[in-house]
Amino acid sequence: MTPIRLSPCSDGDLATLRDLSIATFREAFESQNDPEDFGQYLTTAFSKSRLQEELANPQMNFYFAWSGDCLAGYCKLNTHEAQTELKDPDGLEIERIYVAASFQGKGVGALMLREIEALAFQRGVRYLWLGVWQKNRGAIRFYQRHGYEIIGEHPYYIGSDRQTDWIMRRELGTTGPQNLNTQKTA
Repeated sequence: MTPIRLSPCSDGDLATLRDLSIATFREAFESQNDPEDFGQYLTTAFSKSRLQEELANPQMNFYFAWSGDCLAGYCKLNTHEAQTELKDPDGLEIERIYVAASFQGKGVGALMLREIEALAFQRGVRYLWLGVWQKNRGAIRFYQRHGYEIIGEHPYYIGSDRQTDWIMRRELGTTGPQNLNTQKTA
């Protein structure tokens, strides 16, 4: 697998970011949700105006994940008050991390996590956290293999459907990015 490179998204990337966001979210969750609620969520969460606002917020950062010249996925990282829950300046939220269908099962998610962890360490962040749907057992196992632990839960709405996300956290420590690639074996 070609190494993954993260590049920051800008206003000029809005159309590509929106298309990729909708496509990857559909691939991941459409079949498991009510069509009306799901459609409402897509319309709201990935509207052009909302994504423009988020791109303009300095505490919200979108990154494309590239494998060579191919767009393999994207992530959205939140700091400070932009975090959906903890709002701790020592933490960084991975609000979204999605891999395009053609790159699924090729280690892209793990490589993206490694890049996010190195970026967080460079920013002086002590820990990373994220929310993952409690029914998404594969993702929960994936994050646990990479050192994330369940520390709580919070509600997440898909349209009017109230779902529960586990809050998972990974301490970064103080030894630097070279030690961020340690994985627990399952």
